[in-house]
Amino acid sequence: MAPRGDQTREHLLDVAEQLFGRVGVSNVSMRQIRLAAGQGNAAAVQYHFGDRDGIVRAISDRHRPKVLAIQTDLFASIEVDSPGRLDRLVDALVRPSAIYITLGPSERAWIKILAELLSDPRLSIETIAKQSDDRSVSIGTEIHDDLAARMPADLAAERIWAMSQATIHICANRAKIRDDPESTRHLTPDDAFAQNLVDMALGALTAPVTPVATAATSVPGTDGRAAGTGGRSGRSS
Repeated sequence: MAPRGDQTREHLLDVAEQLFGRVGVSNVSMRQIRLAAGQGNAAAVQYHFGDRDGIVRAISDRHRPKVLAIQTDLFASIEVDSPGRLDRLVDALVRPSAIYITLGPSERAWIKILAELLSDPRLSIETIAKQSDDRSVSIGTEIHDDLAARMPADLAAERIWAMSQATIHICANRAKIRDDPESTRHLTPDDAFAQNLVDMALGALTAPVTPVATAATSVPGTDGRAAGTGGRSGRSS
């Protein structure tokens, strides 16, 4: 049996995770987490996590290895010289989030939280790259290098960044629908949803490039490479 302190920490984390996923990280106070957890000690949340960002980091640390494990399995099945390697790389970048939201309410809460973090205007592509797991960065970099052979490097980076955000937000929206007991929205089967998401991402990444888009693209503060979406805390800048 885990020590009582560890049990309290995990319970607080469970409660915070669901509150953050349901109403948003910025809309939940430390006091709300404590009360929802039935914790009488006014300093319990601060003791275990320090502040709200500390809670977010703890939630990220809980889920990031699990998402990475899914991604690593998908990546391991890709042949080095496969003619469809780009398709499989995009699959490995996109599908993990689609799979993750099928695993339970805790996993869905994390994807909803991640979608909020990725919408933070203080979060740059450079920050994501610094905080992402090496596997996600490696996949994103290889996709970028493939795309950069047919379009400007900055445009390739912008497309991967936009696609990565869109993927997380689409999965987060599906998670919200699944978790809402009053929802009347019809959901496609999980396998069909995941494959369609991969197909849409690949289509967006490889769409024809127009002169206007080529002239307008510039992503300041990066070296033209894009990262995955597995940031560790998601709130530093």
